[in-house]
Amino acid sequence: MSFHVHRRRFLQGSAALAAAAALRPARSWSQDGKILRVRSNRDIQVLDPGFMIGGTEIDLQQACLGSLVTFKPGDELGWQPSMFVEQVTEVDPTHIKFTLKPGIKWTGDNGELTAEDVKFSYERMADPKNEMAWKDKWGSLQEVQILDKYNGVIVLKQPFAQLWYTTLCDGTGTILCKKATEKVGGKFTTEFPATCGPYLMKEWVQKQRVVLARNPQWIGPQPEIEEIHILFIEDDKAAEIAYEAGEIEFTEVSLDSYTRYQDKPPANTKLFQRPGLYWTWMGMNTEHPKLKDIRVRKAIQWAVDVDSIIDAAYGGVTPHSYGIVPPGLIGYRDSGPFSKPDPEKARALMEEAGVSSLDLTLQILNQTDNVLAAQVIQANLAEIGINVEIVPLDPGPFWNLGQESQGDAWKDLQLWIMRYGDTPDPSQMTQWYVSEQVGVWNWERWKDPEFDALHKQGLAESDPKKRHDIYIRMQEIMENTGAYVWITHEPVVGVYRDTIEPVVLPGPHPYFAWFKWA
Repeated sequence: MSFHVHRRRFLQGSAALAAAAALRPARSWSQDGKILRVRSNRDIQVLDPGFMIGGTEIDLQQACLGSLVTFKPGDELGWQPSMFVEQVTEVDPTHIKFTLKPGIKWTGDNGELTAEDVKFSYERMADPKNEMAWKDKWGSLQEVQILDKYNGVIVLKQPFAQLWYTTLCDGTGTILCKKATEKVGGKFTTEFPATCGPYLMKEWVQKQRVVLARNPQWIGPQPEIEEIHILFIEDDKAAEIAYEAGEIEFTEVSLDSYTRYQDKPPANTKLFQRPGLYWTWMGMNTEHPKLKDIRVRKAIQWAVDVDSIIDAAYGGVTPHSYGIVPPGLIGYRDSGPFSKPDPEKARALMEEAGVSSLDLTLQILNQTDNVLAAQVIQANLAEIGINVEIVPLDPGPFWNLGQESQGDAWKDLQLWIMRYGDTPDPSQMTQWYVSEQVGVWNWERWKDPEFDALHKQGLAESDPKKRHDIYIRMQEIMENTGAYVWITHEPVVGVYRDTIEPVVLPGPHPYFAWFKWA
């Protein structure tokens, strides 16, 4: 789906205040101990695990649908059986046996959660004919064998150790009701055909909120929070104003505000920080006539001062990025050729390309950090004869920019700032840049046979050193296209009231069923 809202001007202070004022209720809803209000930075678009964008959609999937496993809470990476199973056992590297708990009901006249639902959900995702955006997460699946109503075996074509964290613990591991999903035509967007989790979606008001309420049919451990109101506030600064005004109890915040809060937090506030699985970069459309010449793209790479971006947009507290793999994972690059800008080299490349001046558009999500980063880039590129128009956009139109399925906007796409996040394995970073992702999520629109082959090799390789070398080489290939200016890897930082005990899993994803009142 597409939202046709377009902002050409960004007024940071007034926009933040207006957004906060629009959310201001007459009283604090959480004072009765029943309702918790949390912030999400964007609205839902597709709840279907096969076609989702991610973020809040995964939070809702994990609250409303079943799964076999979840991440363990805490700082150390690990997985555990979910509330929906009696057991999950890795029989050998290609066989995973599971036993569902009996009596878990789907909403509506849809019966129990069964092994048939597990088979339907995972094989549906893996089937190439369904052309699902997230099919690679199940690329190693051969089949799900049904042993009886509650027992089954996941059978893999080859060992895939990353399956636990990249697939089963993610939204792609959630389970759909076969009967209900087939009834609505095999896929869906903003309404689950049926749910079986601790919560159900009570209400969705587009661009405003989602309300989760306890599922009266849920037979597992009862969630402590009666209702969770997820309010959509795109800008971090607007969310911080809303938090300080007492209108939300849990939110991520900007890094510069987090630093300020460490010294002087708002009343009754606790802070949290988690390692981030994000990577942020400026991309370039290699097929656009103005950017087809790799010398122009290389000039842009050499011209941009990433350290200045980090100082301006991230308070100087995030690391300088040298690729797409975040710190702490196999394949992380801690250095690269563009550690410092070189305007002279950039101007020489422009001269070699026969370009003395150039007009480009830089499209960004309408968020404070992106605006500040774009302004630094605008100033850097002006030094080499490139005039940049900054175009802030709302999430709907922004996320459709490079998608061929959404029209011809990709043909006009030139420069953009992008942030992706995924699960903790480098294969989940590289998957978005293979050849078949051109026109989907590979907005830079390049193809490389070596890159594609290495991606498949990395999925099957179990030796950590060999995997590390594979992903280092893949990032070198990306960098050599001239289509990327690496910026940073952001940690996850936020604030919450001391009246609650939140649980944030890798991603990051608030796991609402485990939230408690303090």
